[in-house]
Amino acid sequence: MTSTIERRRTALRRSALSSPMQHLLRFGFLDGTRTLFDYGCGRGDDLRLLAEMKVPARGWDPVFRPDVERQPADIVNLGFVLNVIEDAGERRETLKAAFALARKVLIVSVMLGYQSKREQFAAFEDGVRTQRNTFQKYYMQDEFRSYVEKTLRANAIPIAAGICLVFKDAVEEQLFLLARQQVRREWRLLRREPDGAAVASLIEDHREQIDAYWLRALELGRPAAPEECPQAQSLIRLVGSWRRVHEWVGRFFNPEEFEAAAIGRQEDLLVYFALSHFGRRRPVSELPDRLQRDVQFFFGSITKARNAGKRALFATGDSARLEEAAAFCHDELGIGVLNDDHDLTFHQSVLGECLPLIRIYVGCALQLFGDAGSVDLIKVHLQSGKVTFLVYDGFEGAATPRLIERIKVDLPRLRVDFFDYVGEYEPQPLREDRAGFYQR
Repeated sequence: MTSTIERRRTALRRSALSSPMQHLLRFGFLDGTRTLFDYGCGRGDDLRLLAEMKVPARGWDPVFRPDVERQPADIVNLGFVLNVIEDAGERRETLKAAFALARKVLIVSVMLGYQSKREQFAAFEDGVRTQRNTFQKYYMQDEFRSYVEKTLRANAIPIAAGICLVFKDAVEEQLFLLARQQVRREWRLLRREPDGAAVASLIEDHREQIDAYWLRALELGRPAAPEECPQAQSLIRLVGSWRRVHEWVGRFFNPEEFEAAAIGRQEDLLVYFALSHFGRRRPVSELPDRLQRDVQFFFGSITKARNAGKRALFATGDSARLEEAAAFCHDELGIGVLNDDHDLTFHQSVLGECLPLIRIYVGCALQLFGDAGSVDLIKVHLQSGKVTFLVYDGFEGAATPRLIERIKVDLPRLRVDFFDYVGEYEPQPLREDRAGFYQR
């Protein structure tokens, strides 16, 4: 450690969970079923708050908790540690050491800052020396992801600005990526009247199992396997085999709802396979069992699935097709505000309702930026190969929400630019009718 740099002064006091922990919470990792180790926990405020949430967590810090043993955990957090280490070699070894302790996933976060930010301080090593005599290595988003991937030789999945997940378990990684592309749809269980009193009585006797199976089939968009719906396995005694369960149960529901579920699920999978070309390709044996069943049912083989995804990915480069998809989303689905053939702007909550081509186009930008859940509006530029994410102060409640952050992703250049509107700058107010950004 360089003697003149005072690393201990970078540890902050917190009254709320840090940003990485908040994202873990939002994605369901902090449900109490997984252990967590905070590598470089500082003063331990996250650990205190996690204990109150009944999350099994421990932490080590070279200054504040040096005597705690660094031990493996399902989740390891390396939160804003790399950017305060002035020695590049030590920085790499710290990242590797934290990843080695992760059984399932490492979450790593750094401070982002572009040239204007760096110019505020004196240059020192490969970063800057702050006025508090601490070191900061400010990364660019694409630089950060590349650094993590090259150091660990693993996929780094951005989930927010300056925050990535790196999975140790290949199946866990694919389940996470699959879940990100699965749209949560509400199903009404449209029942049909059975023929005959005897059949009606039989259905009522097994209504819970029948509804459970059909709801699961709608979620999957295909017949469920026995292990995917254990609460309905008693139906085997009624129909003779699991293979016959789907056909038998389907007689008592509207088939159009299942057809819609199948189309929606196939679209989700197409988006998943299109975006999977950005990461290291996993062999079929490392794909989750559920995904293997999806592939067989919807595509026939993994080769066909990946080829379909590749074709869909390449189609995003065709501005004419992109314009057509945007017009359909606006005119037929009632999504967003369309500015001629220039851009389509919509609320992030309806991204899953867009056509797959738009979802893939935005998904390409999210590969560089993170997760759409942290923004308000998404602007799809139809000619320039760019996507802009907009964050407003009080988007839901304020009479006139004001723009506080704009993130522009330039896909051809693989560049992410962040613009914040704070301080003396008067932020731009949102003058559009907000209802127009949602699905009507």
